[in-house]
Amino acid sequence: MSTVDHEPLAVRAAAPAELPALPSGVGLTWRALTPADVPAWFALHQVVDDHDKAIERLAESELTDRFKGGWRDPALDSVAGFDADGHVRAYAWTEFRPVTEGTHAPVLFGAVHPGYRRRGIGRALLAWSEGRARQRLATAEVELPARIRIYLDGHHAEARRLAEACGYAPKRYYVVMRRDLSVPLPAGDVPEGLRIEPYDKERDEDVRVTHNESFARDHWGSSPIDAEAWSLDVVGGEKFRPDWSFMAVEESTGRIAGYLMSGAYDQDWKPQGYTEGWTDLVAVRREWRGRGVAGALLTAAMRAYRAGDMQYAGLDVDTDNPTGALGTYTRLGYEQRQNSVLLTKEI
Repeated sequence: MSTVDHEPLAVRAAAPAELPALPSGVGLTWRALTPADVPAWFALHQVVDDHDKAIERLAESELTDRFKGGWRDPALDSVAGFDADGHVRAYAWTEFRPVTEGTHAPVLFGAVHPGYRRRGIGRALLAWSEGRARQRLATAEVELPARIRIYLDGHHAEARRLAEACGYAPKRYYVVMRRDLSVPLPAGDVPEGLRIEPYDKERDEDVRVTHNESFARDHWGSSPIDAEAWSLDVVGGEKFRPDWSFMAVEESTGRIAGYLMSGAYDQDWKPQGYTEGWTDLVAVRREWRGRGVAGALLTAAMRAYRAGDMQYAGLDVDTDNPTGALGTYTRLGYEQRQNSVLLTKEI
């Protein structure tokens, strides 16, 4: 169905006038999160991530960053349950960045302390955050397809049962992969006509445009990233490693043909038992695909990770990626490990 075939998004969103009430009688006081709550919010995540054996752990700085960005409204998009001692025991956060092409796709985050589960809190928070997502969608200025998203680790069966009971359906599957850096690295031959250069902050806007013209338009579920979101969520975070990031540049024109962005998520290293350089994003312009550009970028990153005393290179991939990324990574020596799932409601 094309965009023009849809009913107006304000109608499709079916936004509630009032958000669902949150549970009373569970020993919690409900209010929006503020920057001052970050330490208590982070403490909840540490307990939950350990209990649920989360594939990716959140850093405190990443929670702080949630309060940045003009598209975010934490006073309306978040809610948390505080116990009598001021500890955060549960929360929900609706993240929605309107786009001008692609798909409007708010994503729902949330967690409940293990000691407060099976009291209906998780179901109530999911209903609250979905209601808020629908309210945000109803205000979108550009008419586009829309979906509400929840990402879950593949082994988190309890959370998946809850999501499916609330009407969410599996839409996409992802695999976490790692590559042992102690064994010989691939040659990483650079295609003729290109050179691999370290990431250069002066070319950041060129990299963002390359992302939008390659990754965002050719990968399922992706939409263009504007300059503000790019500066905050891609290159502005504490974990971003520009020294582990690279650009493939056309020698004749200076145009960026592909790029790779890396991070050092050290909060994951102890729980997973090894250090790792993580590839956040890698993309190649359509006209350069099939020539080994991604392999050259990934090899450059692997060399940088190893020089930084990392034991593994890591990344995740959509198992249905149409560019054949899963095969590329496998040929470079990456091995599949954990998996995650995207569940959605199509709007």
